[in-house]
Amino acid sequence: MAFHFLNYKNLPISIKNIVLTALAVSIFFILKAYTNHLVNQFNYPFSWILISLKISISYLLWVVLTPLVYSLVKMLQDNSTTVLYKILMFTTGCIVLAIFHQILSSRIDDFINYLNNGYMKSFFGRNSVTVLVVGSFSSFIELLVIIASFLALDYQKKYIRNQKELIAAQLNALRMQLQPHFLFNTLHSIAAMIDIDTKNAQKMLSKLGGLLRNVLEYDAEQMVMVADELNFIKNYLDLEQVRYQDRVTIDYDISDDTLDVKIPNMIFQPLVENAVKYGIMPTIDDGEIVITIKQEHCKTLQENALILEITNTYNSKSTIEKPLGTGVGLVNIRKRLQQFYQNRFVFTSYFQTKELYVARITIPIIT
Repeated sequence: MAFHFLNYKNLPISIKNIVLTALAVSIFFILKAYTNHLVNQFNYPFSWILISLKISISYLLWVVLTPLVYSLVKMLQDNSTTVLYKILMFTTGCIVLAIFHQILSSRIDDFINYLNNGYMKSFFGRNSVTVLVVGSFSSFIELLVIIASFLALDYQKKYIRNQKELIAAQLNALRMQLQPHFLFNTLHSIAAMIDIDTKNAQKMLSKLGGLLRNVLEYDAEQMVMVADELNFIKNYLDLEQVRYQDRVTIDYDISDDTLDVKIPNMIFQPLVENAVKYGIMPTIDDGEIVITIKQEHCKTLQENALILEITNTYNSKSTIEKPLGTGVGLVNIRKRLQQFYQNRFVFTSYFQTKELYVARITIPIIT
C-alpha cells in the first residue's frame, strides 16, 4: 500500500474544513482547560497564550499528518491483502503514527516552555518518557477518532455515488422501456401515412426528431427544468395526437413561474404514457388529456410546492385494466421521488369520477 505523503487532494474532506475542524476542537479543549482551572481553584494565573498554543499546535499537527492518516484508512479498505496482514499493518501504522505525533507535540511543547521560562527538558528524562507514553496513548485515541470520521465520510460518499448510479440506471431503463414500442408504433404510423397523408407524415417525422433530440441532450442529466420536460412531453403527445387524430383533445395549463423549476428527468413521462394508454387507446372519440403545472402552498409539506398533475378520461366500458396506482410505472415514480426527496413529496393517483382519472405529483420547489 503506497503512502501518499503530503497529498491533500485525495482526502474525503477539503483541507480548509479539516483546519476549521481542528481549530474548533482546539477551542473546545482550551475552554475545558480554563474551566478545569476555575473548578480546581489553582493558585497560579491561567495562561491563555501558553495553553492555547500547546493545544492548538497538538491538533494542527494532525492536519499536517492527515495524508498519512488517510493512507491508514485506505489500507484498512484495501481488499487485496489478507485480513490478518491488513489488521497487523494497520495497528502497527496507528501505533507508529501516534508515537510520532506525540514526539512532535511534546518537543514543540518543550520548546514553548523554554521560550517562556528558559528551561529545556531532557528528552530522555524520567518525566519526559512518562509524558511520551501517556501522551502517545491519548494520540492513539485521537487517531482512531479521525480514522473513524474518514471512514464515515468515505462511506457517505460511496453511498451517494451508488444512489446516483442507481437513479441513472433506472432513468436509462425508463428510456429503454419508452423507446422500443413507442418508436415502433410511431415509425409504423409514419410509414402508413406517407402515401395517403404526406403533410402529417412529415409533421410526425419532425416531432419524432425533436423527441429523440431531447432524449440525447439530457441523457446524463438527473434534474432538468420544467420547460425541458414539458418540451419532451409535448413532442410525445403531439405524435400520439397525430396518430389518434380526432379521438383526443390535449390541453395544457402551465404557470409561467414553474418553467425554471427543476424536477427529476422524465418523472412525469410515465404518467403521460398511462394517460395515453388509458385515456386515448380505449376511446372511440371525445378523449381528453389535461396537463396542469403550477405552484401552490402544500399543507402536507408546509411550504410552497410544485404541482404536476395530469387528468385523462377513461372509457368505463374498456377491457383495459384500470390504472389503480399499483402498476410498475407508478411504483417506479414513487421510488424515484423517494430517492430524490426522501419523504418530502406527495404522489396520488385516483378516479375523480368513474370516467375521469387524476394523477398528481407534489414536490419541493428547486430552481
